[in-house]
Amino acid sequence: MYRVKKGPGGRSNRTPLRRFLPALLALALLIPFQGVSAAGQTVSGTIQLSNTLAYGNTAYSVDYSYPSVAQVGTNLTVKVSLHVIALTGLVEYVNQYRLHVSVAVGTQHVLTGDVASDQNSSHLYPGSTWGPFNITIPLTESDTGLVKGQSVNGTMTIALQDQIWYAGNIGVWITEPSMQGTAEGLVIQDGVTTTSTSTGPISGQNYLPYALLAFGAVLVLVAVFFTRGSRAPKSNQK
Repeated sequence: MYRVKKGPGGRSNRTPLRRFLPALLALALLIPFQGVSAAGQTVSGTIQLSNTLAYGNTAYSVDYSYPSVAQVGTNLTVKVSLHVIALTGLVEYVNQYRLHVSVAVGTQHVLTGDVASDQNSSHLYPGSTWGPFNITIPLTESDTGLVKGQSVNGTMTIALQDQIWYAGNIGVWITEPSMQGTAEGLVIQDGVTTTSTSTGPISGQNYLPYALLAFGAVLVLVAVFFTRGSRAPKSNQK
């Protein structure tokens, strides 16, 4: 039979669990906040775009970043930068350029936003960078088709529209065929709760903070229960 070893005065050498209660409380409170941070991560990446033309080729890249989860009732902000990688043949530079962002929400709703050069913008040559710029897209229930408690995965595409200058004997402006690429995932939600319904696949990260919070609460209750149970009655000494 297991016996607890006692020290001088008949006191148990077992360390009372209440000594660890502050650390357990700190851990329980920290875990949910870490979950919230994970749910609010930023998505970033690069899209490669190119065209093969009659008198030369073009190559570009677009850097982008935006929050992985966007709430209805707020603005979705997409940061973009355009880089000219290469212009070959008779293609000398790029003019009148525009970056167009579209977000497909389900099958019936498309949200758009763009940023374009103006009369004061410079021509873009190989090695040139334009940006970064923020493209703001309002998210409303009417535009997204969502109601309270719903969440859906959105598909974001970024397109480049521009004109190029053919040098040499041609000397003419040409509107380059539009190029576009698909960015990474995006979740759009309208006050999602644990009892919500969804118009599409729901990311598990939406519920992670709440699950971790519940785990923290259970951990605190267990710590308090065992702390009370480990207290030994005091003996009266004369």
